[in-house]
Amino acid sequence: MTTKNIEVLPIYYDYVLTTNYPVYILVGGRNSGKTFFMGQQLTTNMNNCKDYRCLVVEDVETNVNEGVKNNVIDCIDTFGYSSVFHSTKQPAQIQHKINGNTMIFRGYHSKKQQKRVKSLNKITAAWYEEAENITYEQFKALRMQLRGGDPKDRVLYLTMNPINQDGFINRYFFKQKPDEVFEEFEDGRPKVFVKNIEVNFELDGEEEKVIMPCMVVVTTFRDSQKYLTRQQIADILELKQTNRDMYEMLANGKFIKPEGTLIKDLQKYSLSKLDLSQADKITALVDTASSGSDSATLGIYAKYGDDRHYLIEAYRDDRDADIVIPIMAEMINKIEPQFVYVEKNHEGLYYESELKNRTKDKIKIKKFHSTENKHEKILSQSGRMKLDFYVRDDAGEEYNDFVKKALDYNKDPKKNDHDDCIDNIAMYFKHADRDTDLFAWD
Repeated sequence: MTTKNIEVLPIYYDYVLTTNYPVYILVGGRNSGKTFFMGQQLTTNMNNCKDYRCLVVEDVETNVNEGVKNNVIDCIDTFGYSSVFHSTKQPAQIQHKINGNTMIFRGYHSKKQQKRVKSLNKITAAWYEEAENITYEQFKALRMQLRGGDPKDRVLYLTMNPINQDGFINRYFFKQKPDEVFEEFEDGRPKVFVKNIEVNFELDGEEEKVIMPCMVVVTTFRDSQKYLTRQQIADILELKQTNRDMYEMLANGKFIKPEGTLIKDLQKYSLSKLDLSQADKITALVDTASSGSDSATLGIYAKYGDDRHYLIEAYRDDRDADIVIPIMAEMINKIEPQFVYVEKNHEGLYYESELKNRTKDKIKIKKFHSTENKHEKILSQSGRMKLDFYVRDDAGEEYNDFVKKALDYNKDPKKNDHDDCIDNIAMYFKHADRDTDLFAWD
């Protein structure tokens, strides 16, 4: 196997990759590098450890969002290990062909899901992605489930955004004094520190107590700045003017308490007064339903310069793909965008294939990976939605319903029943608006 040099963010190399703690808590907003690093960490562990069985959970109603799994697969490919790993969708897992090590992906939202996870045996390590709402009981249950493999490999990893001020992590690890501080922010807040936690449990009928040192690492976009594009950096810095709370979270790693709707209103225009033939680019973006509560959405966008983006058509539907796809294809053929971008997940592959068959030959259909946290992505693109984005004042019911649901999006993600419409807009700005910022095109 060819040797490759893999770059790791120095802060993670110093305090995670080359240390040995039973718990790592990685806190950071968008572009802080935490999720990407976890793909590197687990790829390394899966290749090097013995009898390693890793559980990956997320607070979702179905199995872990495919973006989390794709992130690991991308890291495996970067390491040059693709030939020795095998990925399956059902069951959702990745397996090392030579040493038998396995990574299992599960949802962890309902009590029923958590009970099923608890029944899994011989788990060596666990990664809870988007663990903002983890409780002490869940923390304890996941840690005590690690009984497989080599004891030194039994590690609980938590990754999260600093958005739950009232949650267990903020209250225990950030509101209380740390036991040891390694690095600080400029304002004196701990950036890298250890906080001990006491875990009580019952073993063979007797109460036991374990003191565990937990390594906490807080990162911001500045820690990974050399790997970001100028536009990615600008998107965050722009929030200093348009959304101060989000700026403090993404730029300074502070826990915030989001309140109220994210966007109060959007700029208006009349389609009858817009000359589409003069647009720099017309783009359609299809976001398919990745879980039972999601809806498929279509947004068709016209770009005029860098600061004028118009939503030409919009559609949302929670019915089966065989009903939705012909409707979307008809709308796409009517507007004739140069490109249609379809998110690359399980159902997205079907959408891509069917849309290619049903749309005009001159329209190019492309797939893309969207591995980032959805709420982070929406927050980080909200500034551009407020300043550079226009919606119609002469549209029909379906279009207006799409816009209304986008405007209903709350800063507190726990208050959102649906985020499909605003997520379509955010993905347009994040991916389809600029090809230089796409991470994985086919």
